[in-house]
Amino acid sequence: MADAAARGLVATGPRRGYRIVRVRGPTGHVDAVVMGRLCAQVEGFNLQAATRIGATDRQGLERMARYLARPPIANERLTRLDDGRLELRLKRPWRDGTTAFRFTPHEIIERLVAQVPRPRAHLARYHGVLAPAFAARSLIVAASGGATPGDRPQPPPPVAPPKRQPRPTRFPWASMIWRVFLKDVLECTRCAGRMEMVAAVTAPASIERILDHMGLPAMAPTVHPPRPPPQTELPFEEHAPAFEPDLPFRDDFES
Repeated sequence: MADAAARGLVATGPRRGYRIVRVRGPTGHVDAVVMGRLCAQVEGFNLQAATRIGATDRQGLERMARYLARPPIANERLTRLDDGRLELRLKRPWRDGTTAFRFTPHEIIERLVAQVPRPRAHLARYHGVLAPAFAARSLIVAASGGATPGDRPQPPPPVAPPKRQPRPTRFPWASMIWRVFLKDVLECTRCAGRMEMVAAVTAPASIERILDHMGLPAMAPTVHPPRPPPQTELPFEEHAPAFEPDLPFRDDFES
C-alpha cells in the first residue's frame, strides 16, 4: 500500500491499479528557487539546511517537534464535491499544471493508512559517521569505553567545566499537563497566584479521610468495559461506489 501511494496508484477497491485523479490547470514554469542561505524550494518541497537547534535549546526543539507533528492533510484545502468525492487542493501548482487531487472516501483513507508506520519498523536510519558501526567512530566520537589508550594519541587533560545545574530527567507533571491540555494547574483559581506542592499523600486511609473531609467521593469511578465504535460506516458512504475488500498480500504481513 505504501508503494502504491508513492507511485500515485490506488492499491485496493474497484479502482485498484488506476492512477489518482488529478485536476490540471495551465502548465506552470516552476524552477528551483533559492529562498535564503542554504534554503531552496522546488515544486512545493523545500530544504532548510540552515535550520539548526542547539543542544540546550529546549524551546527550539519543542518548536521543531510541533512543526514536524502537523497533520498530513490541511483541512482548509480539502472540500467535498457534489458526487461524493473529496478534492485536495495543492498549495502551489506543480510544474505539469496539477492543482488538485480528487479521491473517493476509500482512496483518501487508503492514503492516510499508508502513512502509518508498520510495527517494529525503523523510522530513522543513520549512515556515515553517525552510524553505530562506523569504523572510525572511536576517532571522532568521545566515549568512556571501547577505545584503548594505544588506539589514538591522548588529548591534553580536560579543563573542568563550570558547574551547572543538572537538567531534570523528567518533565514535571504540571508542565506535561500544560503541553497537552494548555491548562496551568498550578495557578490558583482565587488569586491567580502560583501554588507549590508541599506534600504527596500516598496512604489510602489518609486519602479517604481527606476526600471525606472535602466532601468528595473517595471511591474511584467504575471503568466501563470496552465496546465497539458506534459508527461503523462513514457518513458519506452512500455516495461511494460499492467495493469488496481485496485479499491481503503476503507483503502486508512482512515487517
